[in-house]
Order: sequence, then C-alpha cells, then structure tokens
Amino acid sequence: MKKRITRVIVITCFVLLIIPQAVFADSSWCWLTDTRPFDILPPVALATIVIEVLAIWLIPHTGKLMKTAVAVILANAASFLLPYALLLNDPVYPKFDDMLNAGPNYIVGAGFVILTLVLEIPIVYNLLKKHADSKKKLLWSIVGSNIVTTAMVAVIERMVTDGYWV
Repeated sequence: MKKRITRVIVITCFVLLIIPQAVFADSSWCWLTDTRPFDILPPVALATIVIEVLAIWLIPHTGKLMKTAVAVILANAASFLLPYALLLNDPVYPKFDDMLNAGPNYIVGAGFVILTLVLEIPIVYNLLKKHADSKKKLLWSIVGSNIVTTAMVAVIERMVTDGYWV
C-alpha cells in the first residue's frame, strides 16, 4: 500500500511540473481567443462527471447509480467551483468579469490538482465505500478516473483558449 501511495505522490509531482503556474510581475494577460476557461467549464464539467460516474459505478460495482452520481457531482462541484469562489474575494478583481479576463485562470493547474486530492477523492470514497464490492477497486477507480478527466480538461482548455503576457 505504501508503494502505491508513493507512486501516486510521484505522479502528482510530475503533473505539477508539467503544468506550471508562472508569475509575471508588473505585466498583464492578453487573451488571443474569445473563449475563456470559465466559458468551457459547463461542458468539461459535464464530461468529467459522466466519465467519473461511469468508471466509479462500473469498475468497483457500487450498484447505486444515483448515489454514485450525487457523490461525484458534489465532489466535482467542490473542486471546480472552490477556486472561483476564492477568487471572488480577491480585492484586485472587484467584479467577476474582471477576474475572468485578468489572467490565465485555467481550470486545471497546481491548485486544482491539490483540490482533487484533498476534496474529490475523499468525498467520493467516503460516500461510496460501503456500497463497493472492493474498497481497493473503488479507490483506484476514483483516482484513475480523476487522472483521466483532469488531463482531459487540461488539454481541452489549453487547446481552446490562448493568450500571452504583455
């Protein structure tokens, strides 16, 4: 079990290195596309939920489709919306539109990966562990589906939205 946890931590560190968040002091972000990451949030969140629900329902055989869906929706709402909620209290951006247009506020970044580990995985696991055939399969289906969907969202948002620092 310790080897597997170590592997997950190592993979997470590699992901954090692959998708870095750079800071450019005294500069501004200029979007090249009309589409912003927040604009694609509804479709990517829906795709994420569908993929995760199917994986978590089918692989460990939770047998409770609605309960699986509710657990995944709650967990994803926490990890997708919490970063935006935290940015709403930022005094630099008094209006929500200012925040969305300010910088490369991509959905997937280091903070999102941490939120997935800290929020999503424990929420789904704890809500469904008594319904799964195997707790081990449940845990790995949650982790695996989150890896797949996180990578999917990162690739999609970086393909659809583009900008640069000036």
